[in-house]
Amino acid sequence: MSAAIEAHGITRIYRGSRKRAEVRAVDRVDLRIEQGEVVALLGPNGAGKTTMVRVLACLLRPTDGAASVCGYGIREQPDTVRAVCGLSTETPGLYEQLTAAQYLTFFARMYLVPEREIAPRVDDQLRSAGLWDRRADRLGTFSKGMRQKINIARALVHRPRVVFLDEPTSGLDVEAARSIREHIQELSQDADTTFLICTHNLSEAERLCGRIAVMNRGRIVATGSPQELKDRVFGGRALRIRLRQALPQHRDLVASLPGVEQAELENSQILARLSAAEEEVNPGIVRALVAAGADIISLSTEGRSLEDLYLRLVHSDSEELEQSP
Repeated sequence: MSAAIEAHGITRIYRGSRKRAEVRAVDRVDLRIEQGEVVALLGPNGAGKTTMVRVLACLLRPTDGAASVCGYGIREQPDTVRAVCGLSTETPGLYEQLTAAQYLTFFARMYLVPEREIAPRVDDQLRSAGLWDRRADRLGTFSKGMRQKINIARALVHRPRVVFLDEPTSGLDVEAARSIREHIQELSQDADTTFLICTHNLSEAERLCGRIAVMNRGRIVATGSPQELKDRVFGGRALRIRLRQALPQHRDLVASLPGVEQAELENSQILARLSAAEEEVNPGIVRALVAAGADIISLSTEGRSLEDLYLRLVHSDSEELEQSP
């Protein structure tokens, strides 16, 4: 089965004038996203994220390269790609004289949803977005958060197979943001909907997305799960073991165990650098220390944050950080 999104060498160049050089907004990007995945596209302003999404959604033609969405080529079948995609921008332009229900009905018809299905789908989206009580109100009266909700509902009303979301929870309160995240997770799991989400909210990306792709200067410099990338960039996690009395032989014992790269003694604590997942290593460490007569007080993981990872990636010029999906 083909991937939901597959891109090879996608490049988008904005031609310059006599006074301004051309801008390579997207530079030879390769990307593969499987059906049902939720992937975050991270990067600083000007990294090329929005341009990449516009190319994949067939709003811009690539200068070079090829890509497909749900098996349809963005060059060969742009109308079909648009039909199977949903797109929500961070600053939506709404038809402010329409009511919420009229707005979603209009776009359902634009996407050729069968007439008998339009009303149930519109009602479902209004309820999911928490806008049922405002369904008859004009969009011009909506707050920023409500505008964002109706914008996402519009992107979903035709039940697209792939959805591009730009800052989906921007302007939402905590409860509304949580509702949107839960809805995305439900659709990805139950309806096999694929999401590519552009966001600056690193905490949200880590909670919501199974994989992240970090984009900088028009190129994707790393892809993988947040933990995979942390392990790749920072060399794995550290486990802090607090003992009643930590001795050199305890340190040497921990250092000799499978999945431990090195161990250091710090007062009554041992700091172990792990080369394998905690669930694979921790039980063996506990058993070995208990057998050696050590009195364990606590174990805690010391990991780097996604913010640390992001800053390392976007500020590094090293070619070694560039990874193919």
